[in-house]
Amino acid sequence: MTKYFRNNLIVLALAIILSLLLHVAHVLLPFMFGPIIATIIVVKILRLEIKWPFWLSELGLILLGVQIGSTFTKSVIYDIKDDWFTIILVTVLLLLLSLLIALLFKKIAQVNTETAILSVIPGALSQMLVMAEEDKKANIMVVSLTQTSRIIFVVVLVPFISYFFKTPGGSHSSGTEVHHNLTQALTLTNILTLIILIALVYYVMGKINFPTKQMLAPIVVLIGWNLITGVTFTLDNYIIAGAQIIYMIRIGNQIAKLLDQMKGRIAVAIAVQNVLLILLALVMVYVISLFTNNMINDLFLGAAPGGMNQIVLVAIETGADVPMISSYHIFRIFFILFLIAPLLNYYLRYRASKNQG
Repeated sequence: MTKYFRNNLIVLALAIILSLLLHVAHVLLPFMFGPIIATIIVVKILRLEIKWPFWLSELGLILLGVQIGSTFTKSVIYDIKDDWFTIILVTVLLLLLSLLIALLFKKIAQVNTETAILSVIPGALSQMLVMAEEDKKANIMVVSLTQTSRIIFVVVLVPFISYFFKTPGGSHSSGTEVHHNLTQALTLTNILTLIILIALVYYVMGKINFPTKQMLAPIVVLIGWNLITGVTFTLDNYIIAGAQIIYMIRIGNQIAKLLDQMKGRIAVAIAVQNVLLILLALVMVYVISLFTNNMINDLFLGAAPGGMNQIVLVAIETGADVPMISSYHIFRIFFILFLIAPLLNYYLRYRASKNQG
């Protein structure tokens, strides 16, 4: 037995035990916080080095993508199409807030404009890092640390704010059409067909370097499946719990390593910009909720900065509208990828040529 294999078994066992204890104690998001706490204990207290298998965490994300995709039934998609204006409005306002906060981040962290903008834009980690590499004036270390450390604030602040505004009486996200678990609704042939289709779409997205393919591939396949076959389902609870554990161990390992790097002026700037962005997003959606029929929790999780992966876990646990929230984040990915990133790239190149002139 290798050292890393033994350490992985230790963290997995502790993650399962802590998750079950938190679940029994009715603690918020037990299968999300359990693995994070377990990994921090193993890395920071037991001083064991963790190399969590990448394929395991990817499998967890794919399963969560299947759960998200399964909620996109015909009636849900019909409801979402009536909400596109709000989705666009929330996305645009959030990005404008980010740019304003970038000015404050620049002042506190004492970095240049290029670094500040690329550090603060939420929801496009890989794209911002690529642009930071290409821009000679951007400090890629600050951009990388700021973007990756956002996850600490997302997993701590967002769940508690969301829990405060959670939907009374449980989830309304699955839709009235879904009644059966995957193991009851699908045959072995159905399951194998879905696995093959997801693998194919995942492979194609990987070839074209498409972002968040781990979740978007199963979402695309399941939307098509629901529309074509009408055979809807939801993942069994133990599958969702297992998916959270094997994915969140990776997140816990990232957080444990980031804690050592969060020092000095940069740490203060990172904390201020993330807390501000989350709180201002809450204020923004509260105002929007006064003029729409949307629940505050749905709007907040749709606007919350951070990865779709963690936000959707919070949505599932707090009874939020999973397909609606997923739509906000999917739209943001496309919006940043195809519009904001090219505009930012043009602006940064313009600044560079102007300074040279």
